[in-house]
Amino acid sequence: MNDQATPSSSDVAIDPVCGMEVVVEGAQHVSEHEGTTYYFCAKGCRLDFEDDPERILAPDYEPSM
Repeated sequence: MNDQATPSSSDVAIDPVCGMEVVVEGAQHVSEHEGTTYYFCAKGCRLDFEDDPERILAPDYEPSM
């Protein structure tokens, strides 16, 4: 599980694709993978993630921003 993906007591998550902060409340671009919810800054980042989540979640992946 990626610690940055699912916020616990915070209302901000980190977009795993680009590294931007995303306000969780009211987030429009959300995806679930293996029981973890991920939040995205935009549709493009969500679609990139959904196309290949294992690549994005790999330990050596570097966010694009």
